[in-house]
Amino acid sequence: MKIDSTSPITSPLPAQSGALSGSKDEFLKLFMAQLQHQDPFDAKSGADMVAQLAQFSSVEQATQTNQHLVDLANAQSATSSASLANLVGRDCNATAADFQLDHGGPPPPLQISSTSALSGATVVITDDTGKEMRRLAVPAGGSSAQVAWDGTDASGRPVAPGSYHLAIDPGKTSGTITSQWHGRVNAVELTPDGSRLRIGGLLLLPADIRTIGLINDVTTPTART
Repeated sequence: MKIDSTSPITSPLPAQSGALSGSKDEFLKLFMAQLQHQDPFDAKSGADMVAQLAQFSSVEQATQTNQHLVDLANAQSATSSASLANLVGRDCNATAADFQLDHGGPPPPLQISSTSALSGATVVITDDTGKEMRRLAVPAGGSSAQVAWDGTDASGRPVAPGSYHLAIDPGKTSGTITSQWHGRVNAVELTPDGSRLRIGGLLLLPADIRTIGLINDVTTPTART
């Protein structure tokens, strides 16, 4: 390759826009290519070289810092999953909204509470596309009620495992209505999407838990993958 004062400087590496996103090895290759192909009539000054070496050192330190952060996040995730095992065997209440339905059995009972007497309220369960799967009547007259769903659709067929949403149609109820699942945590599921708590056929986010009761019998906490 002939290099003269009018020849453009080319690099064996593809040009990238924005901040450097490669590894420290790519940065070093780019630095060496610059040294090999620099214009001999306009060579880089010593100060420029020192500045680029300092930048290379910064890239190496940033790479190590990122790896340390990944290791720390993994350690925290493992600790969090282990601590969730303490919930196994406890009776819990969990927010009833978005949830995962699995083959672990029917969902636990649904506790309905209202600031006024319930009248004509219904529980509406839809799939992840918004299609209505089941509508359950809420007993009227009191300010609280329990509704059981057996995991079937309006035709009595079991619904497929997947993501579902639960909402309350207030009907003629004038007060504010809240709903919570109530049941015993059977296991901690370690899924690719994070830890989930199993209550019957439900897989719930740990953040959905609202109240935690005492363990009524002796059980051995388990965590399954």
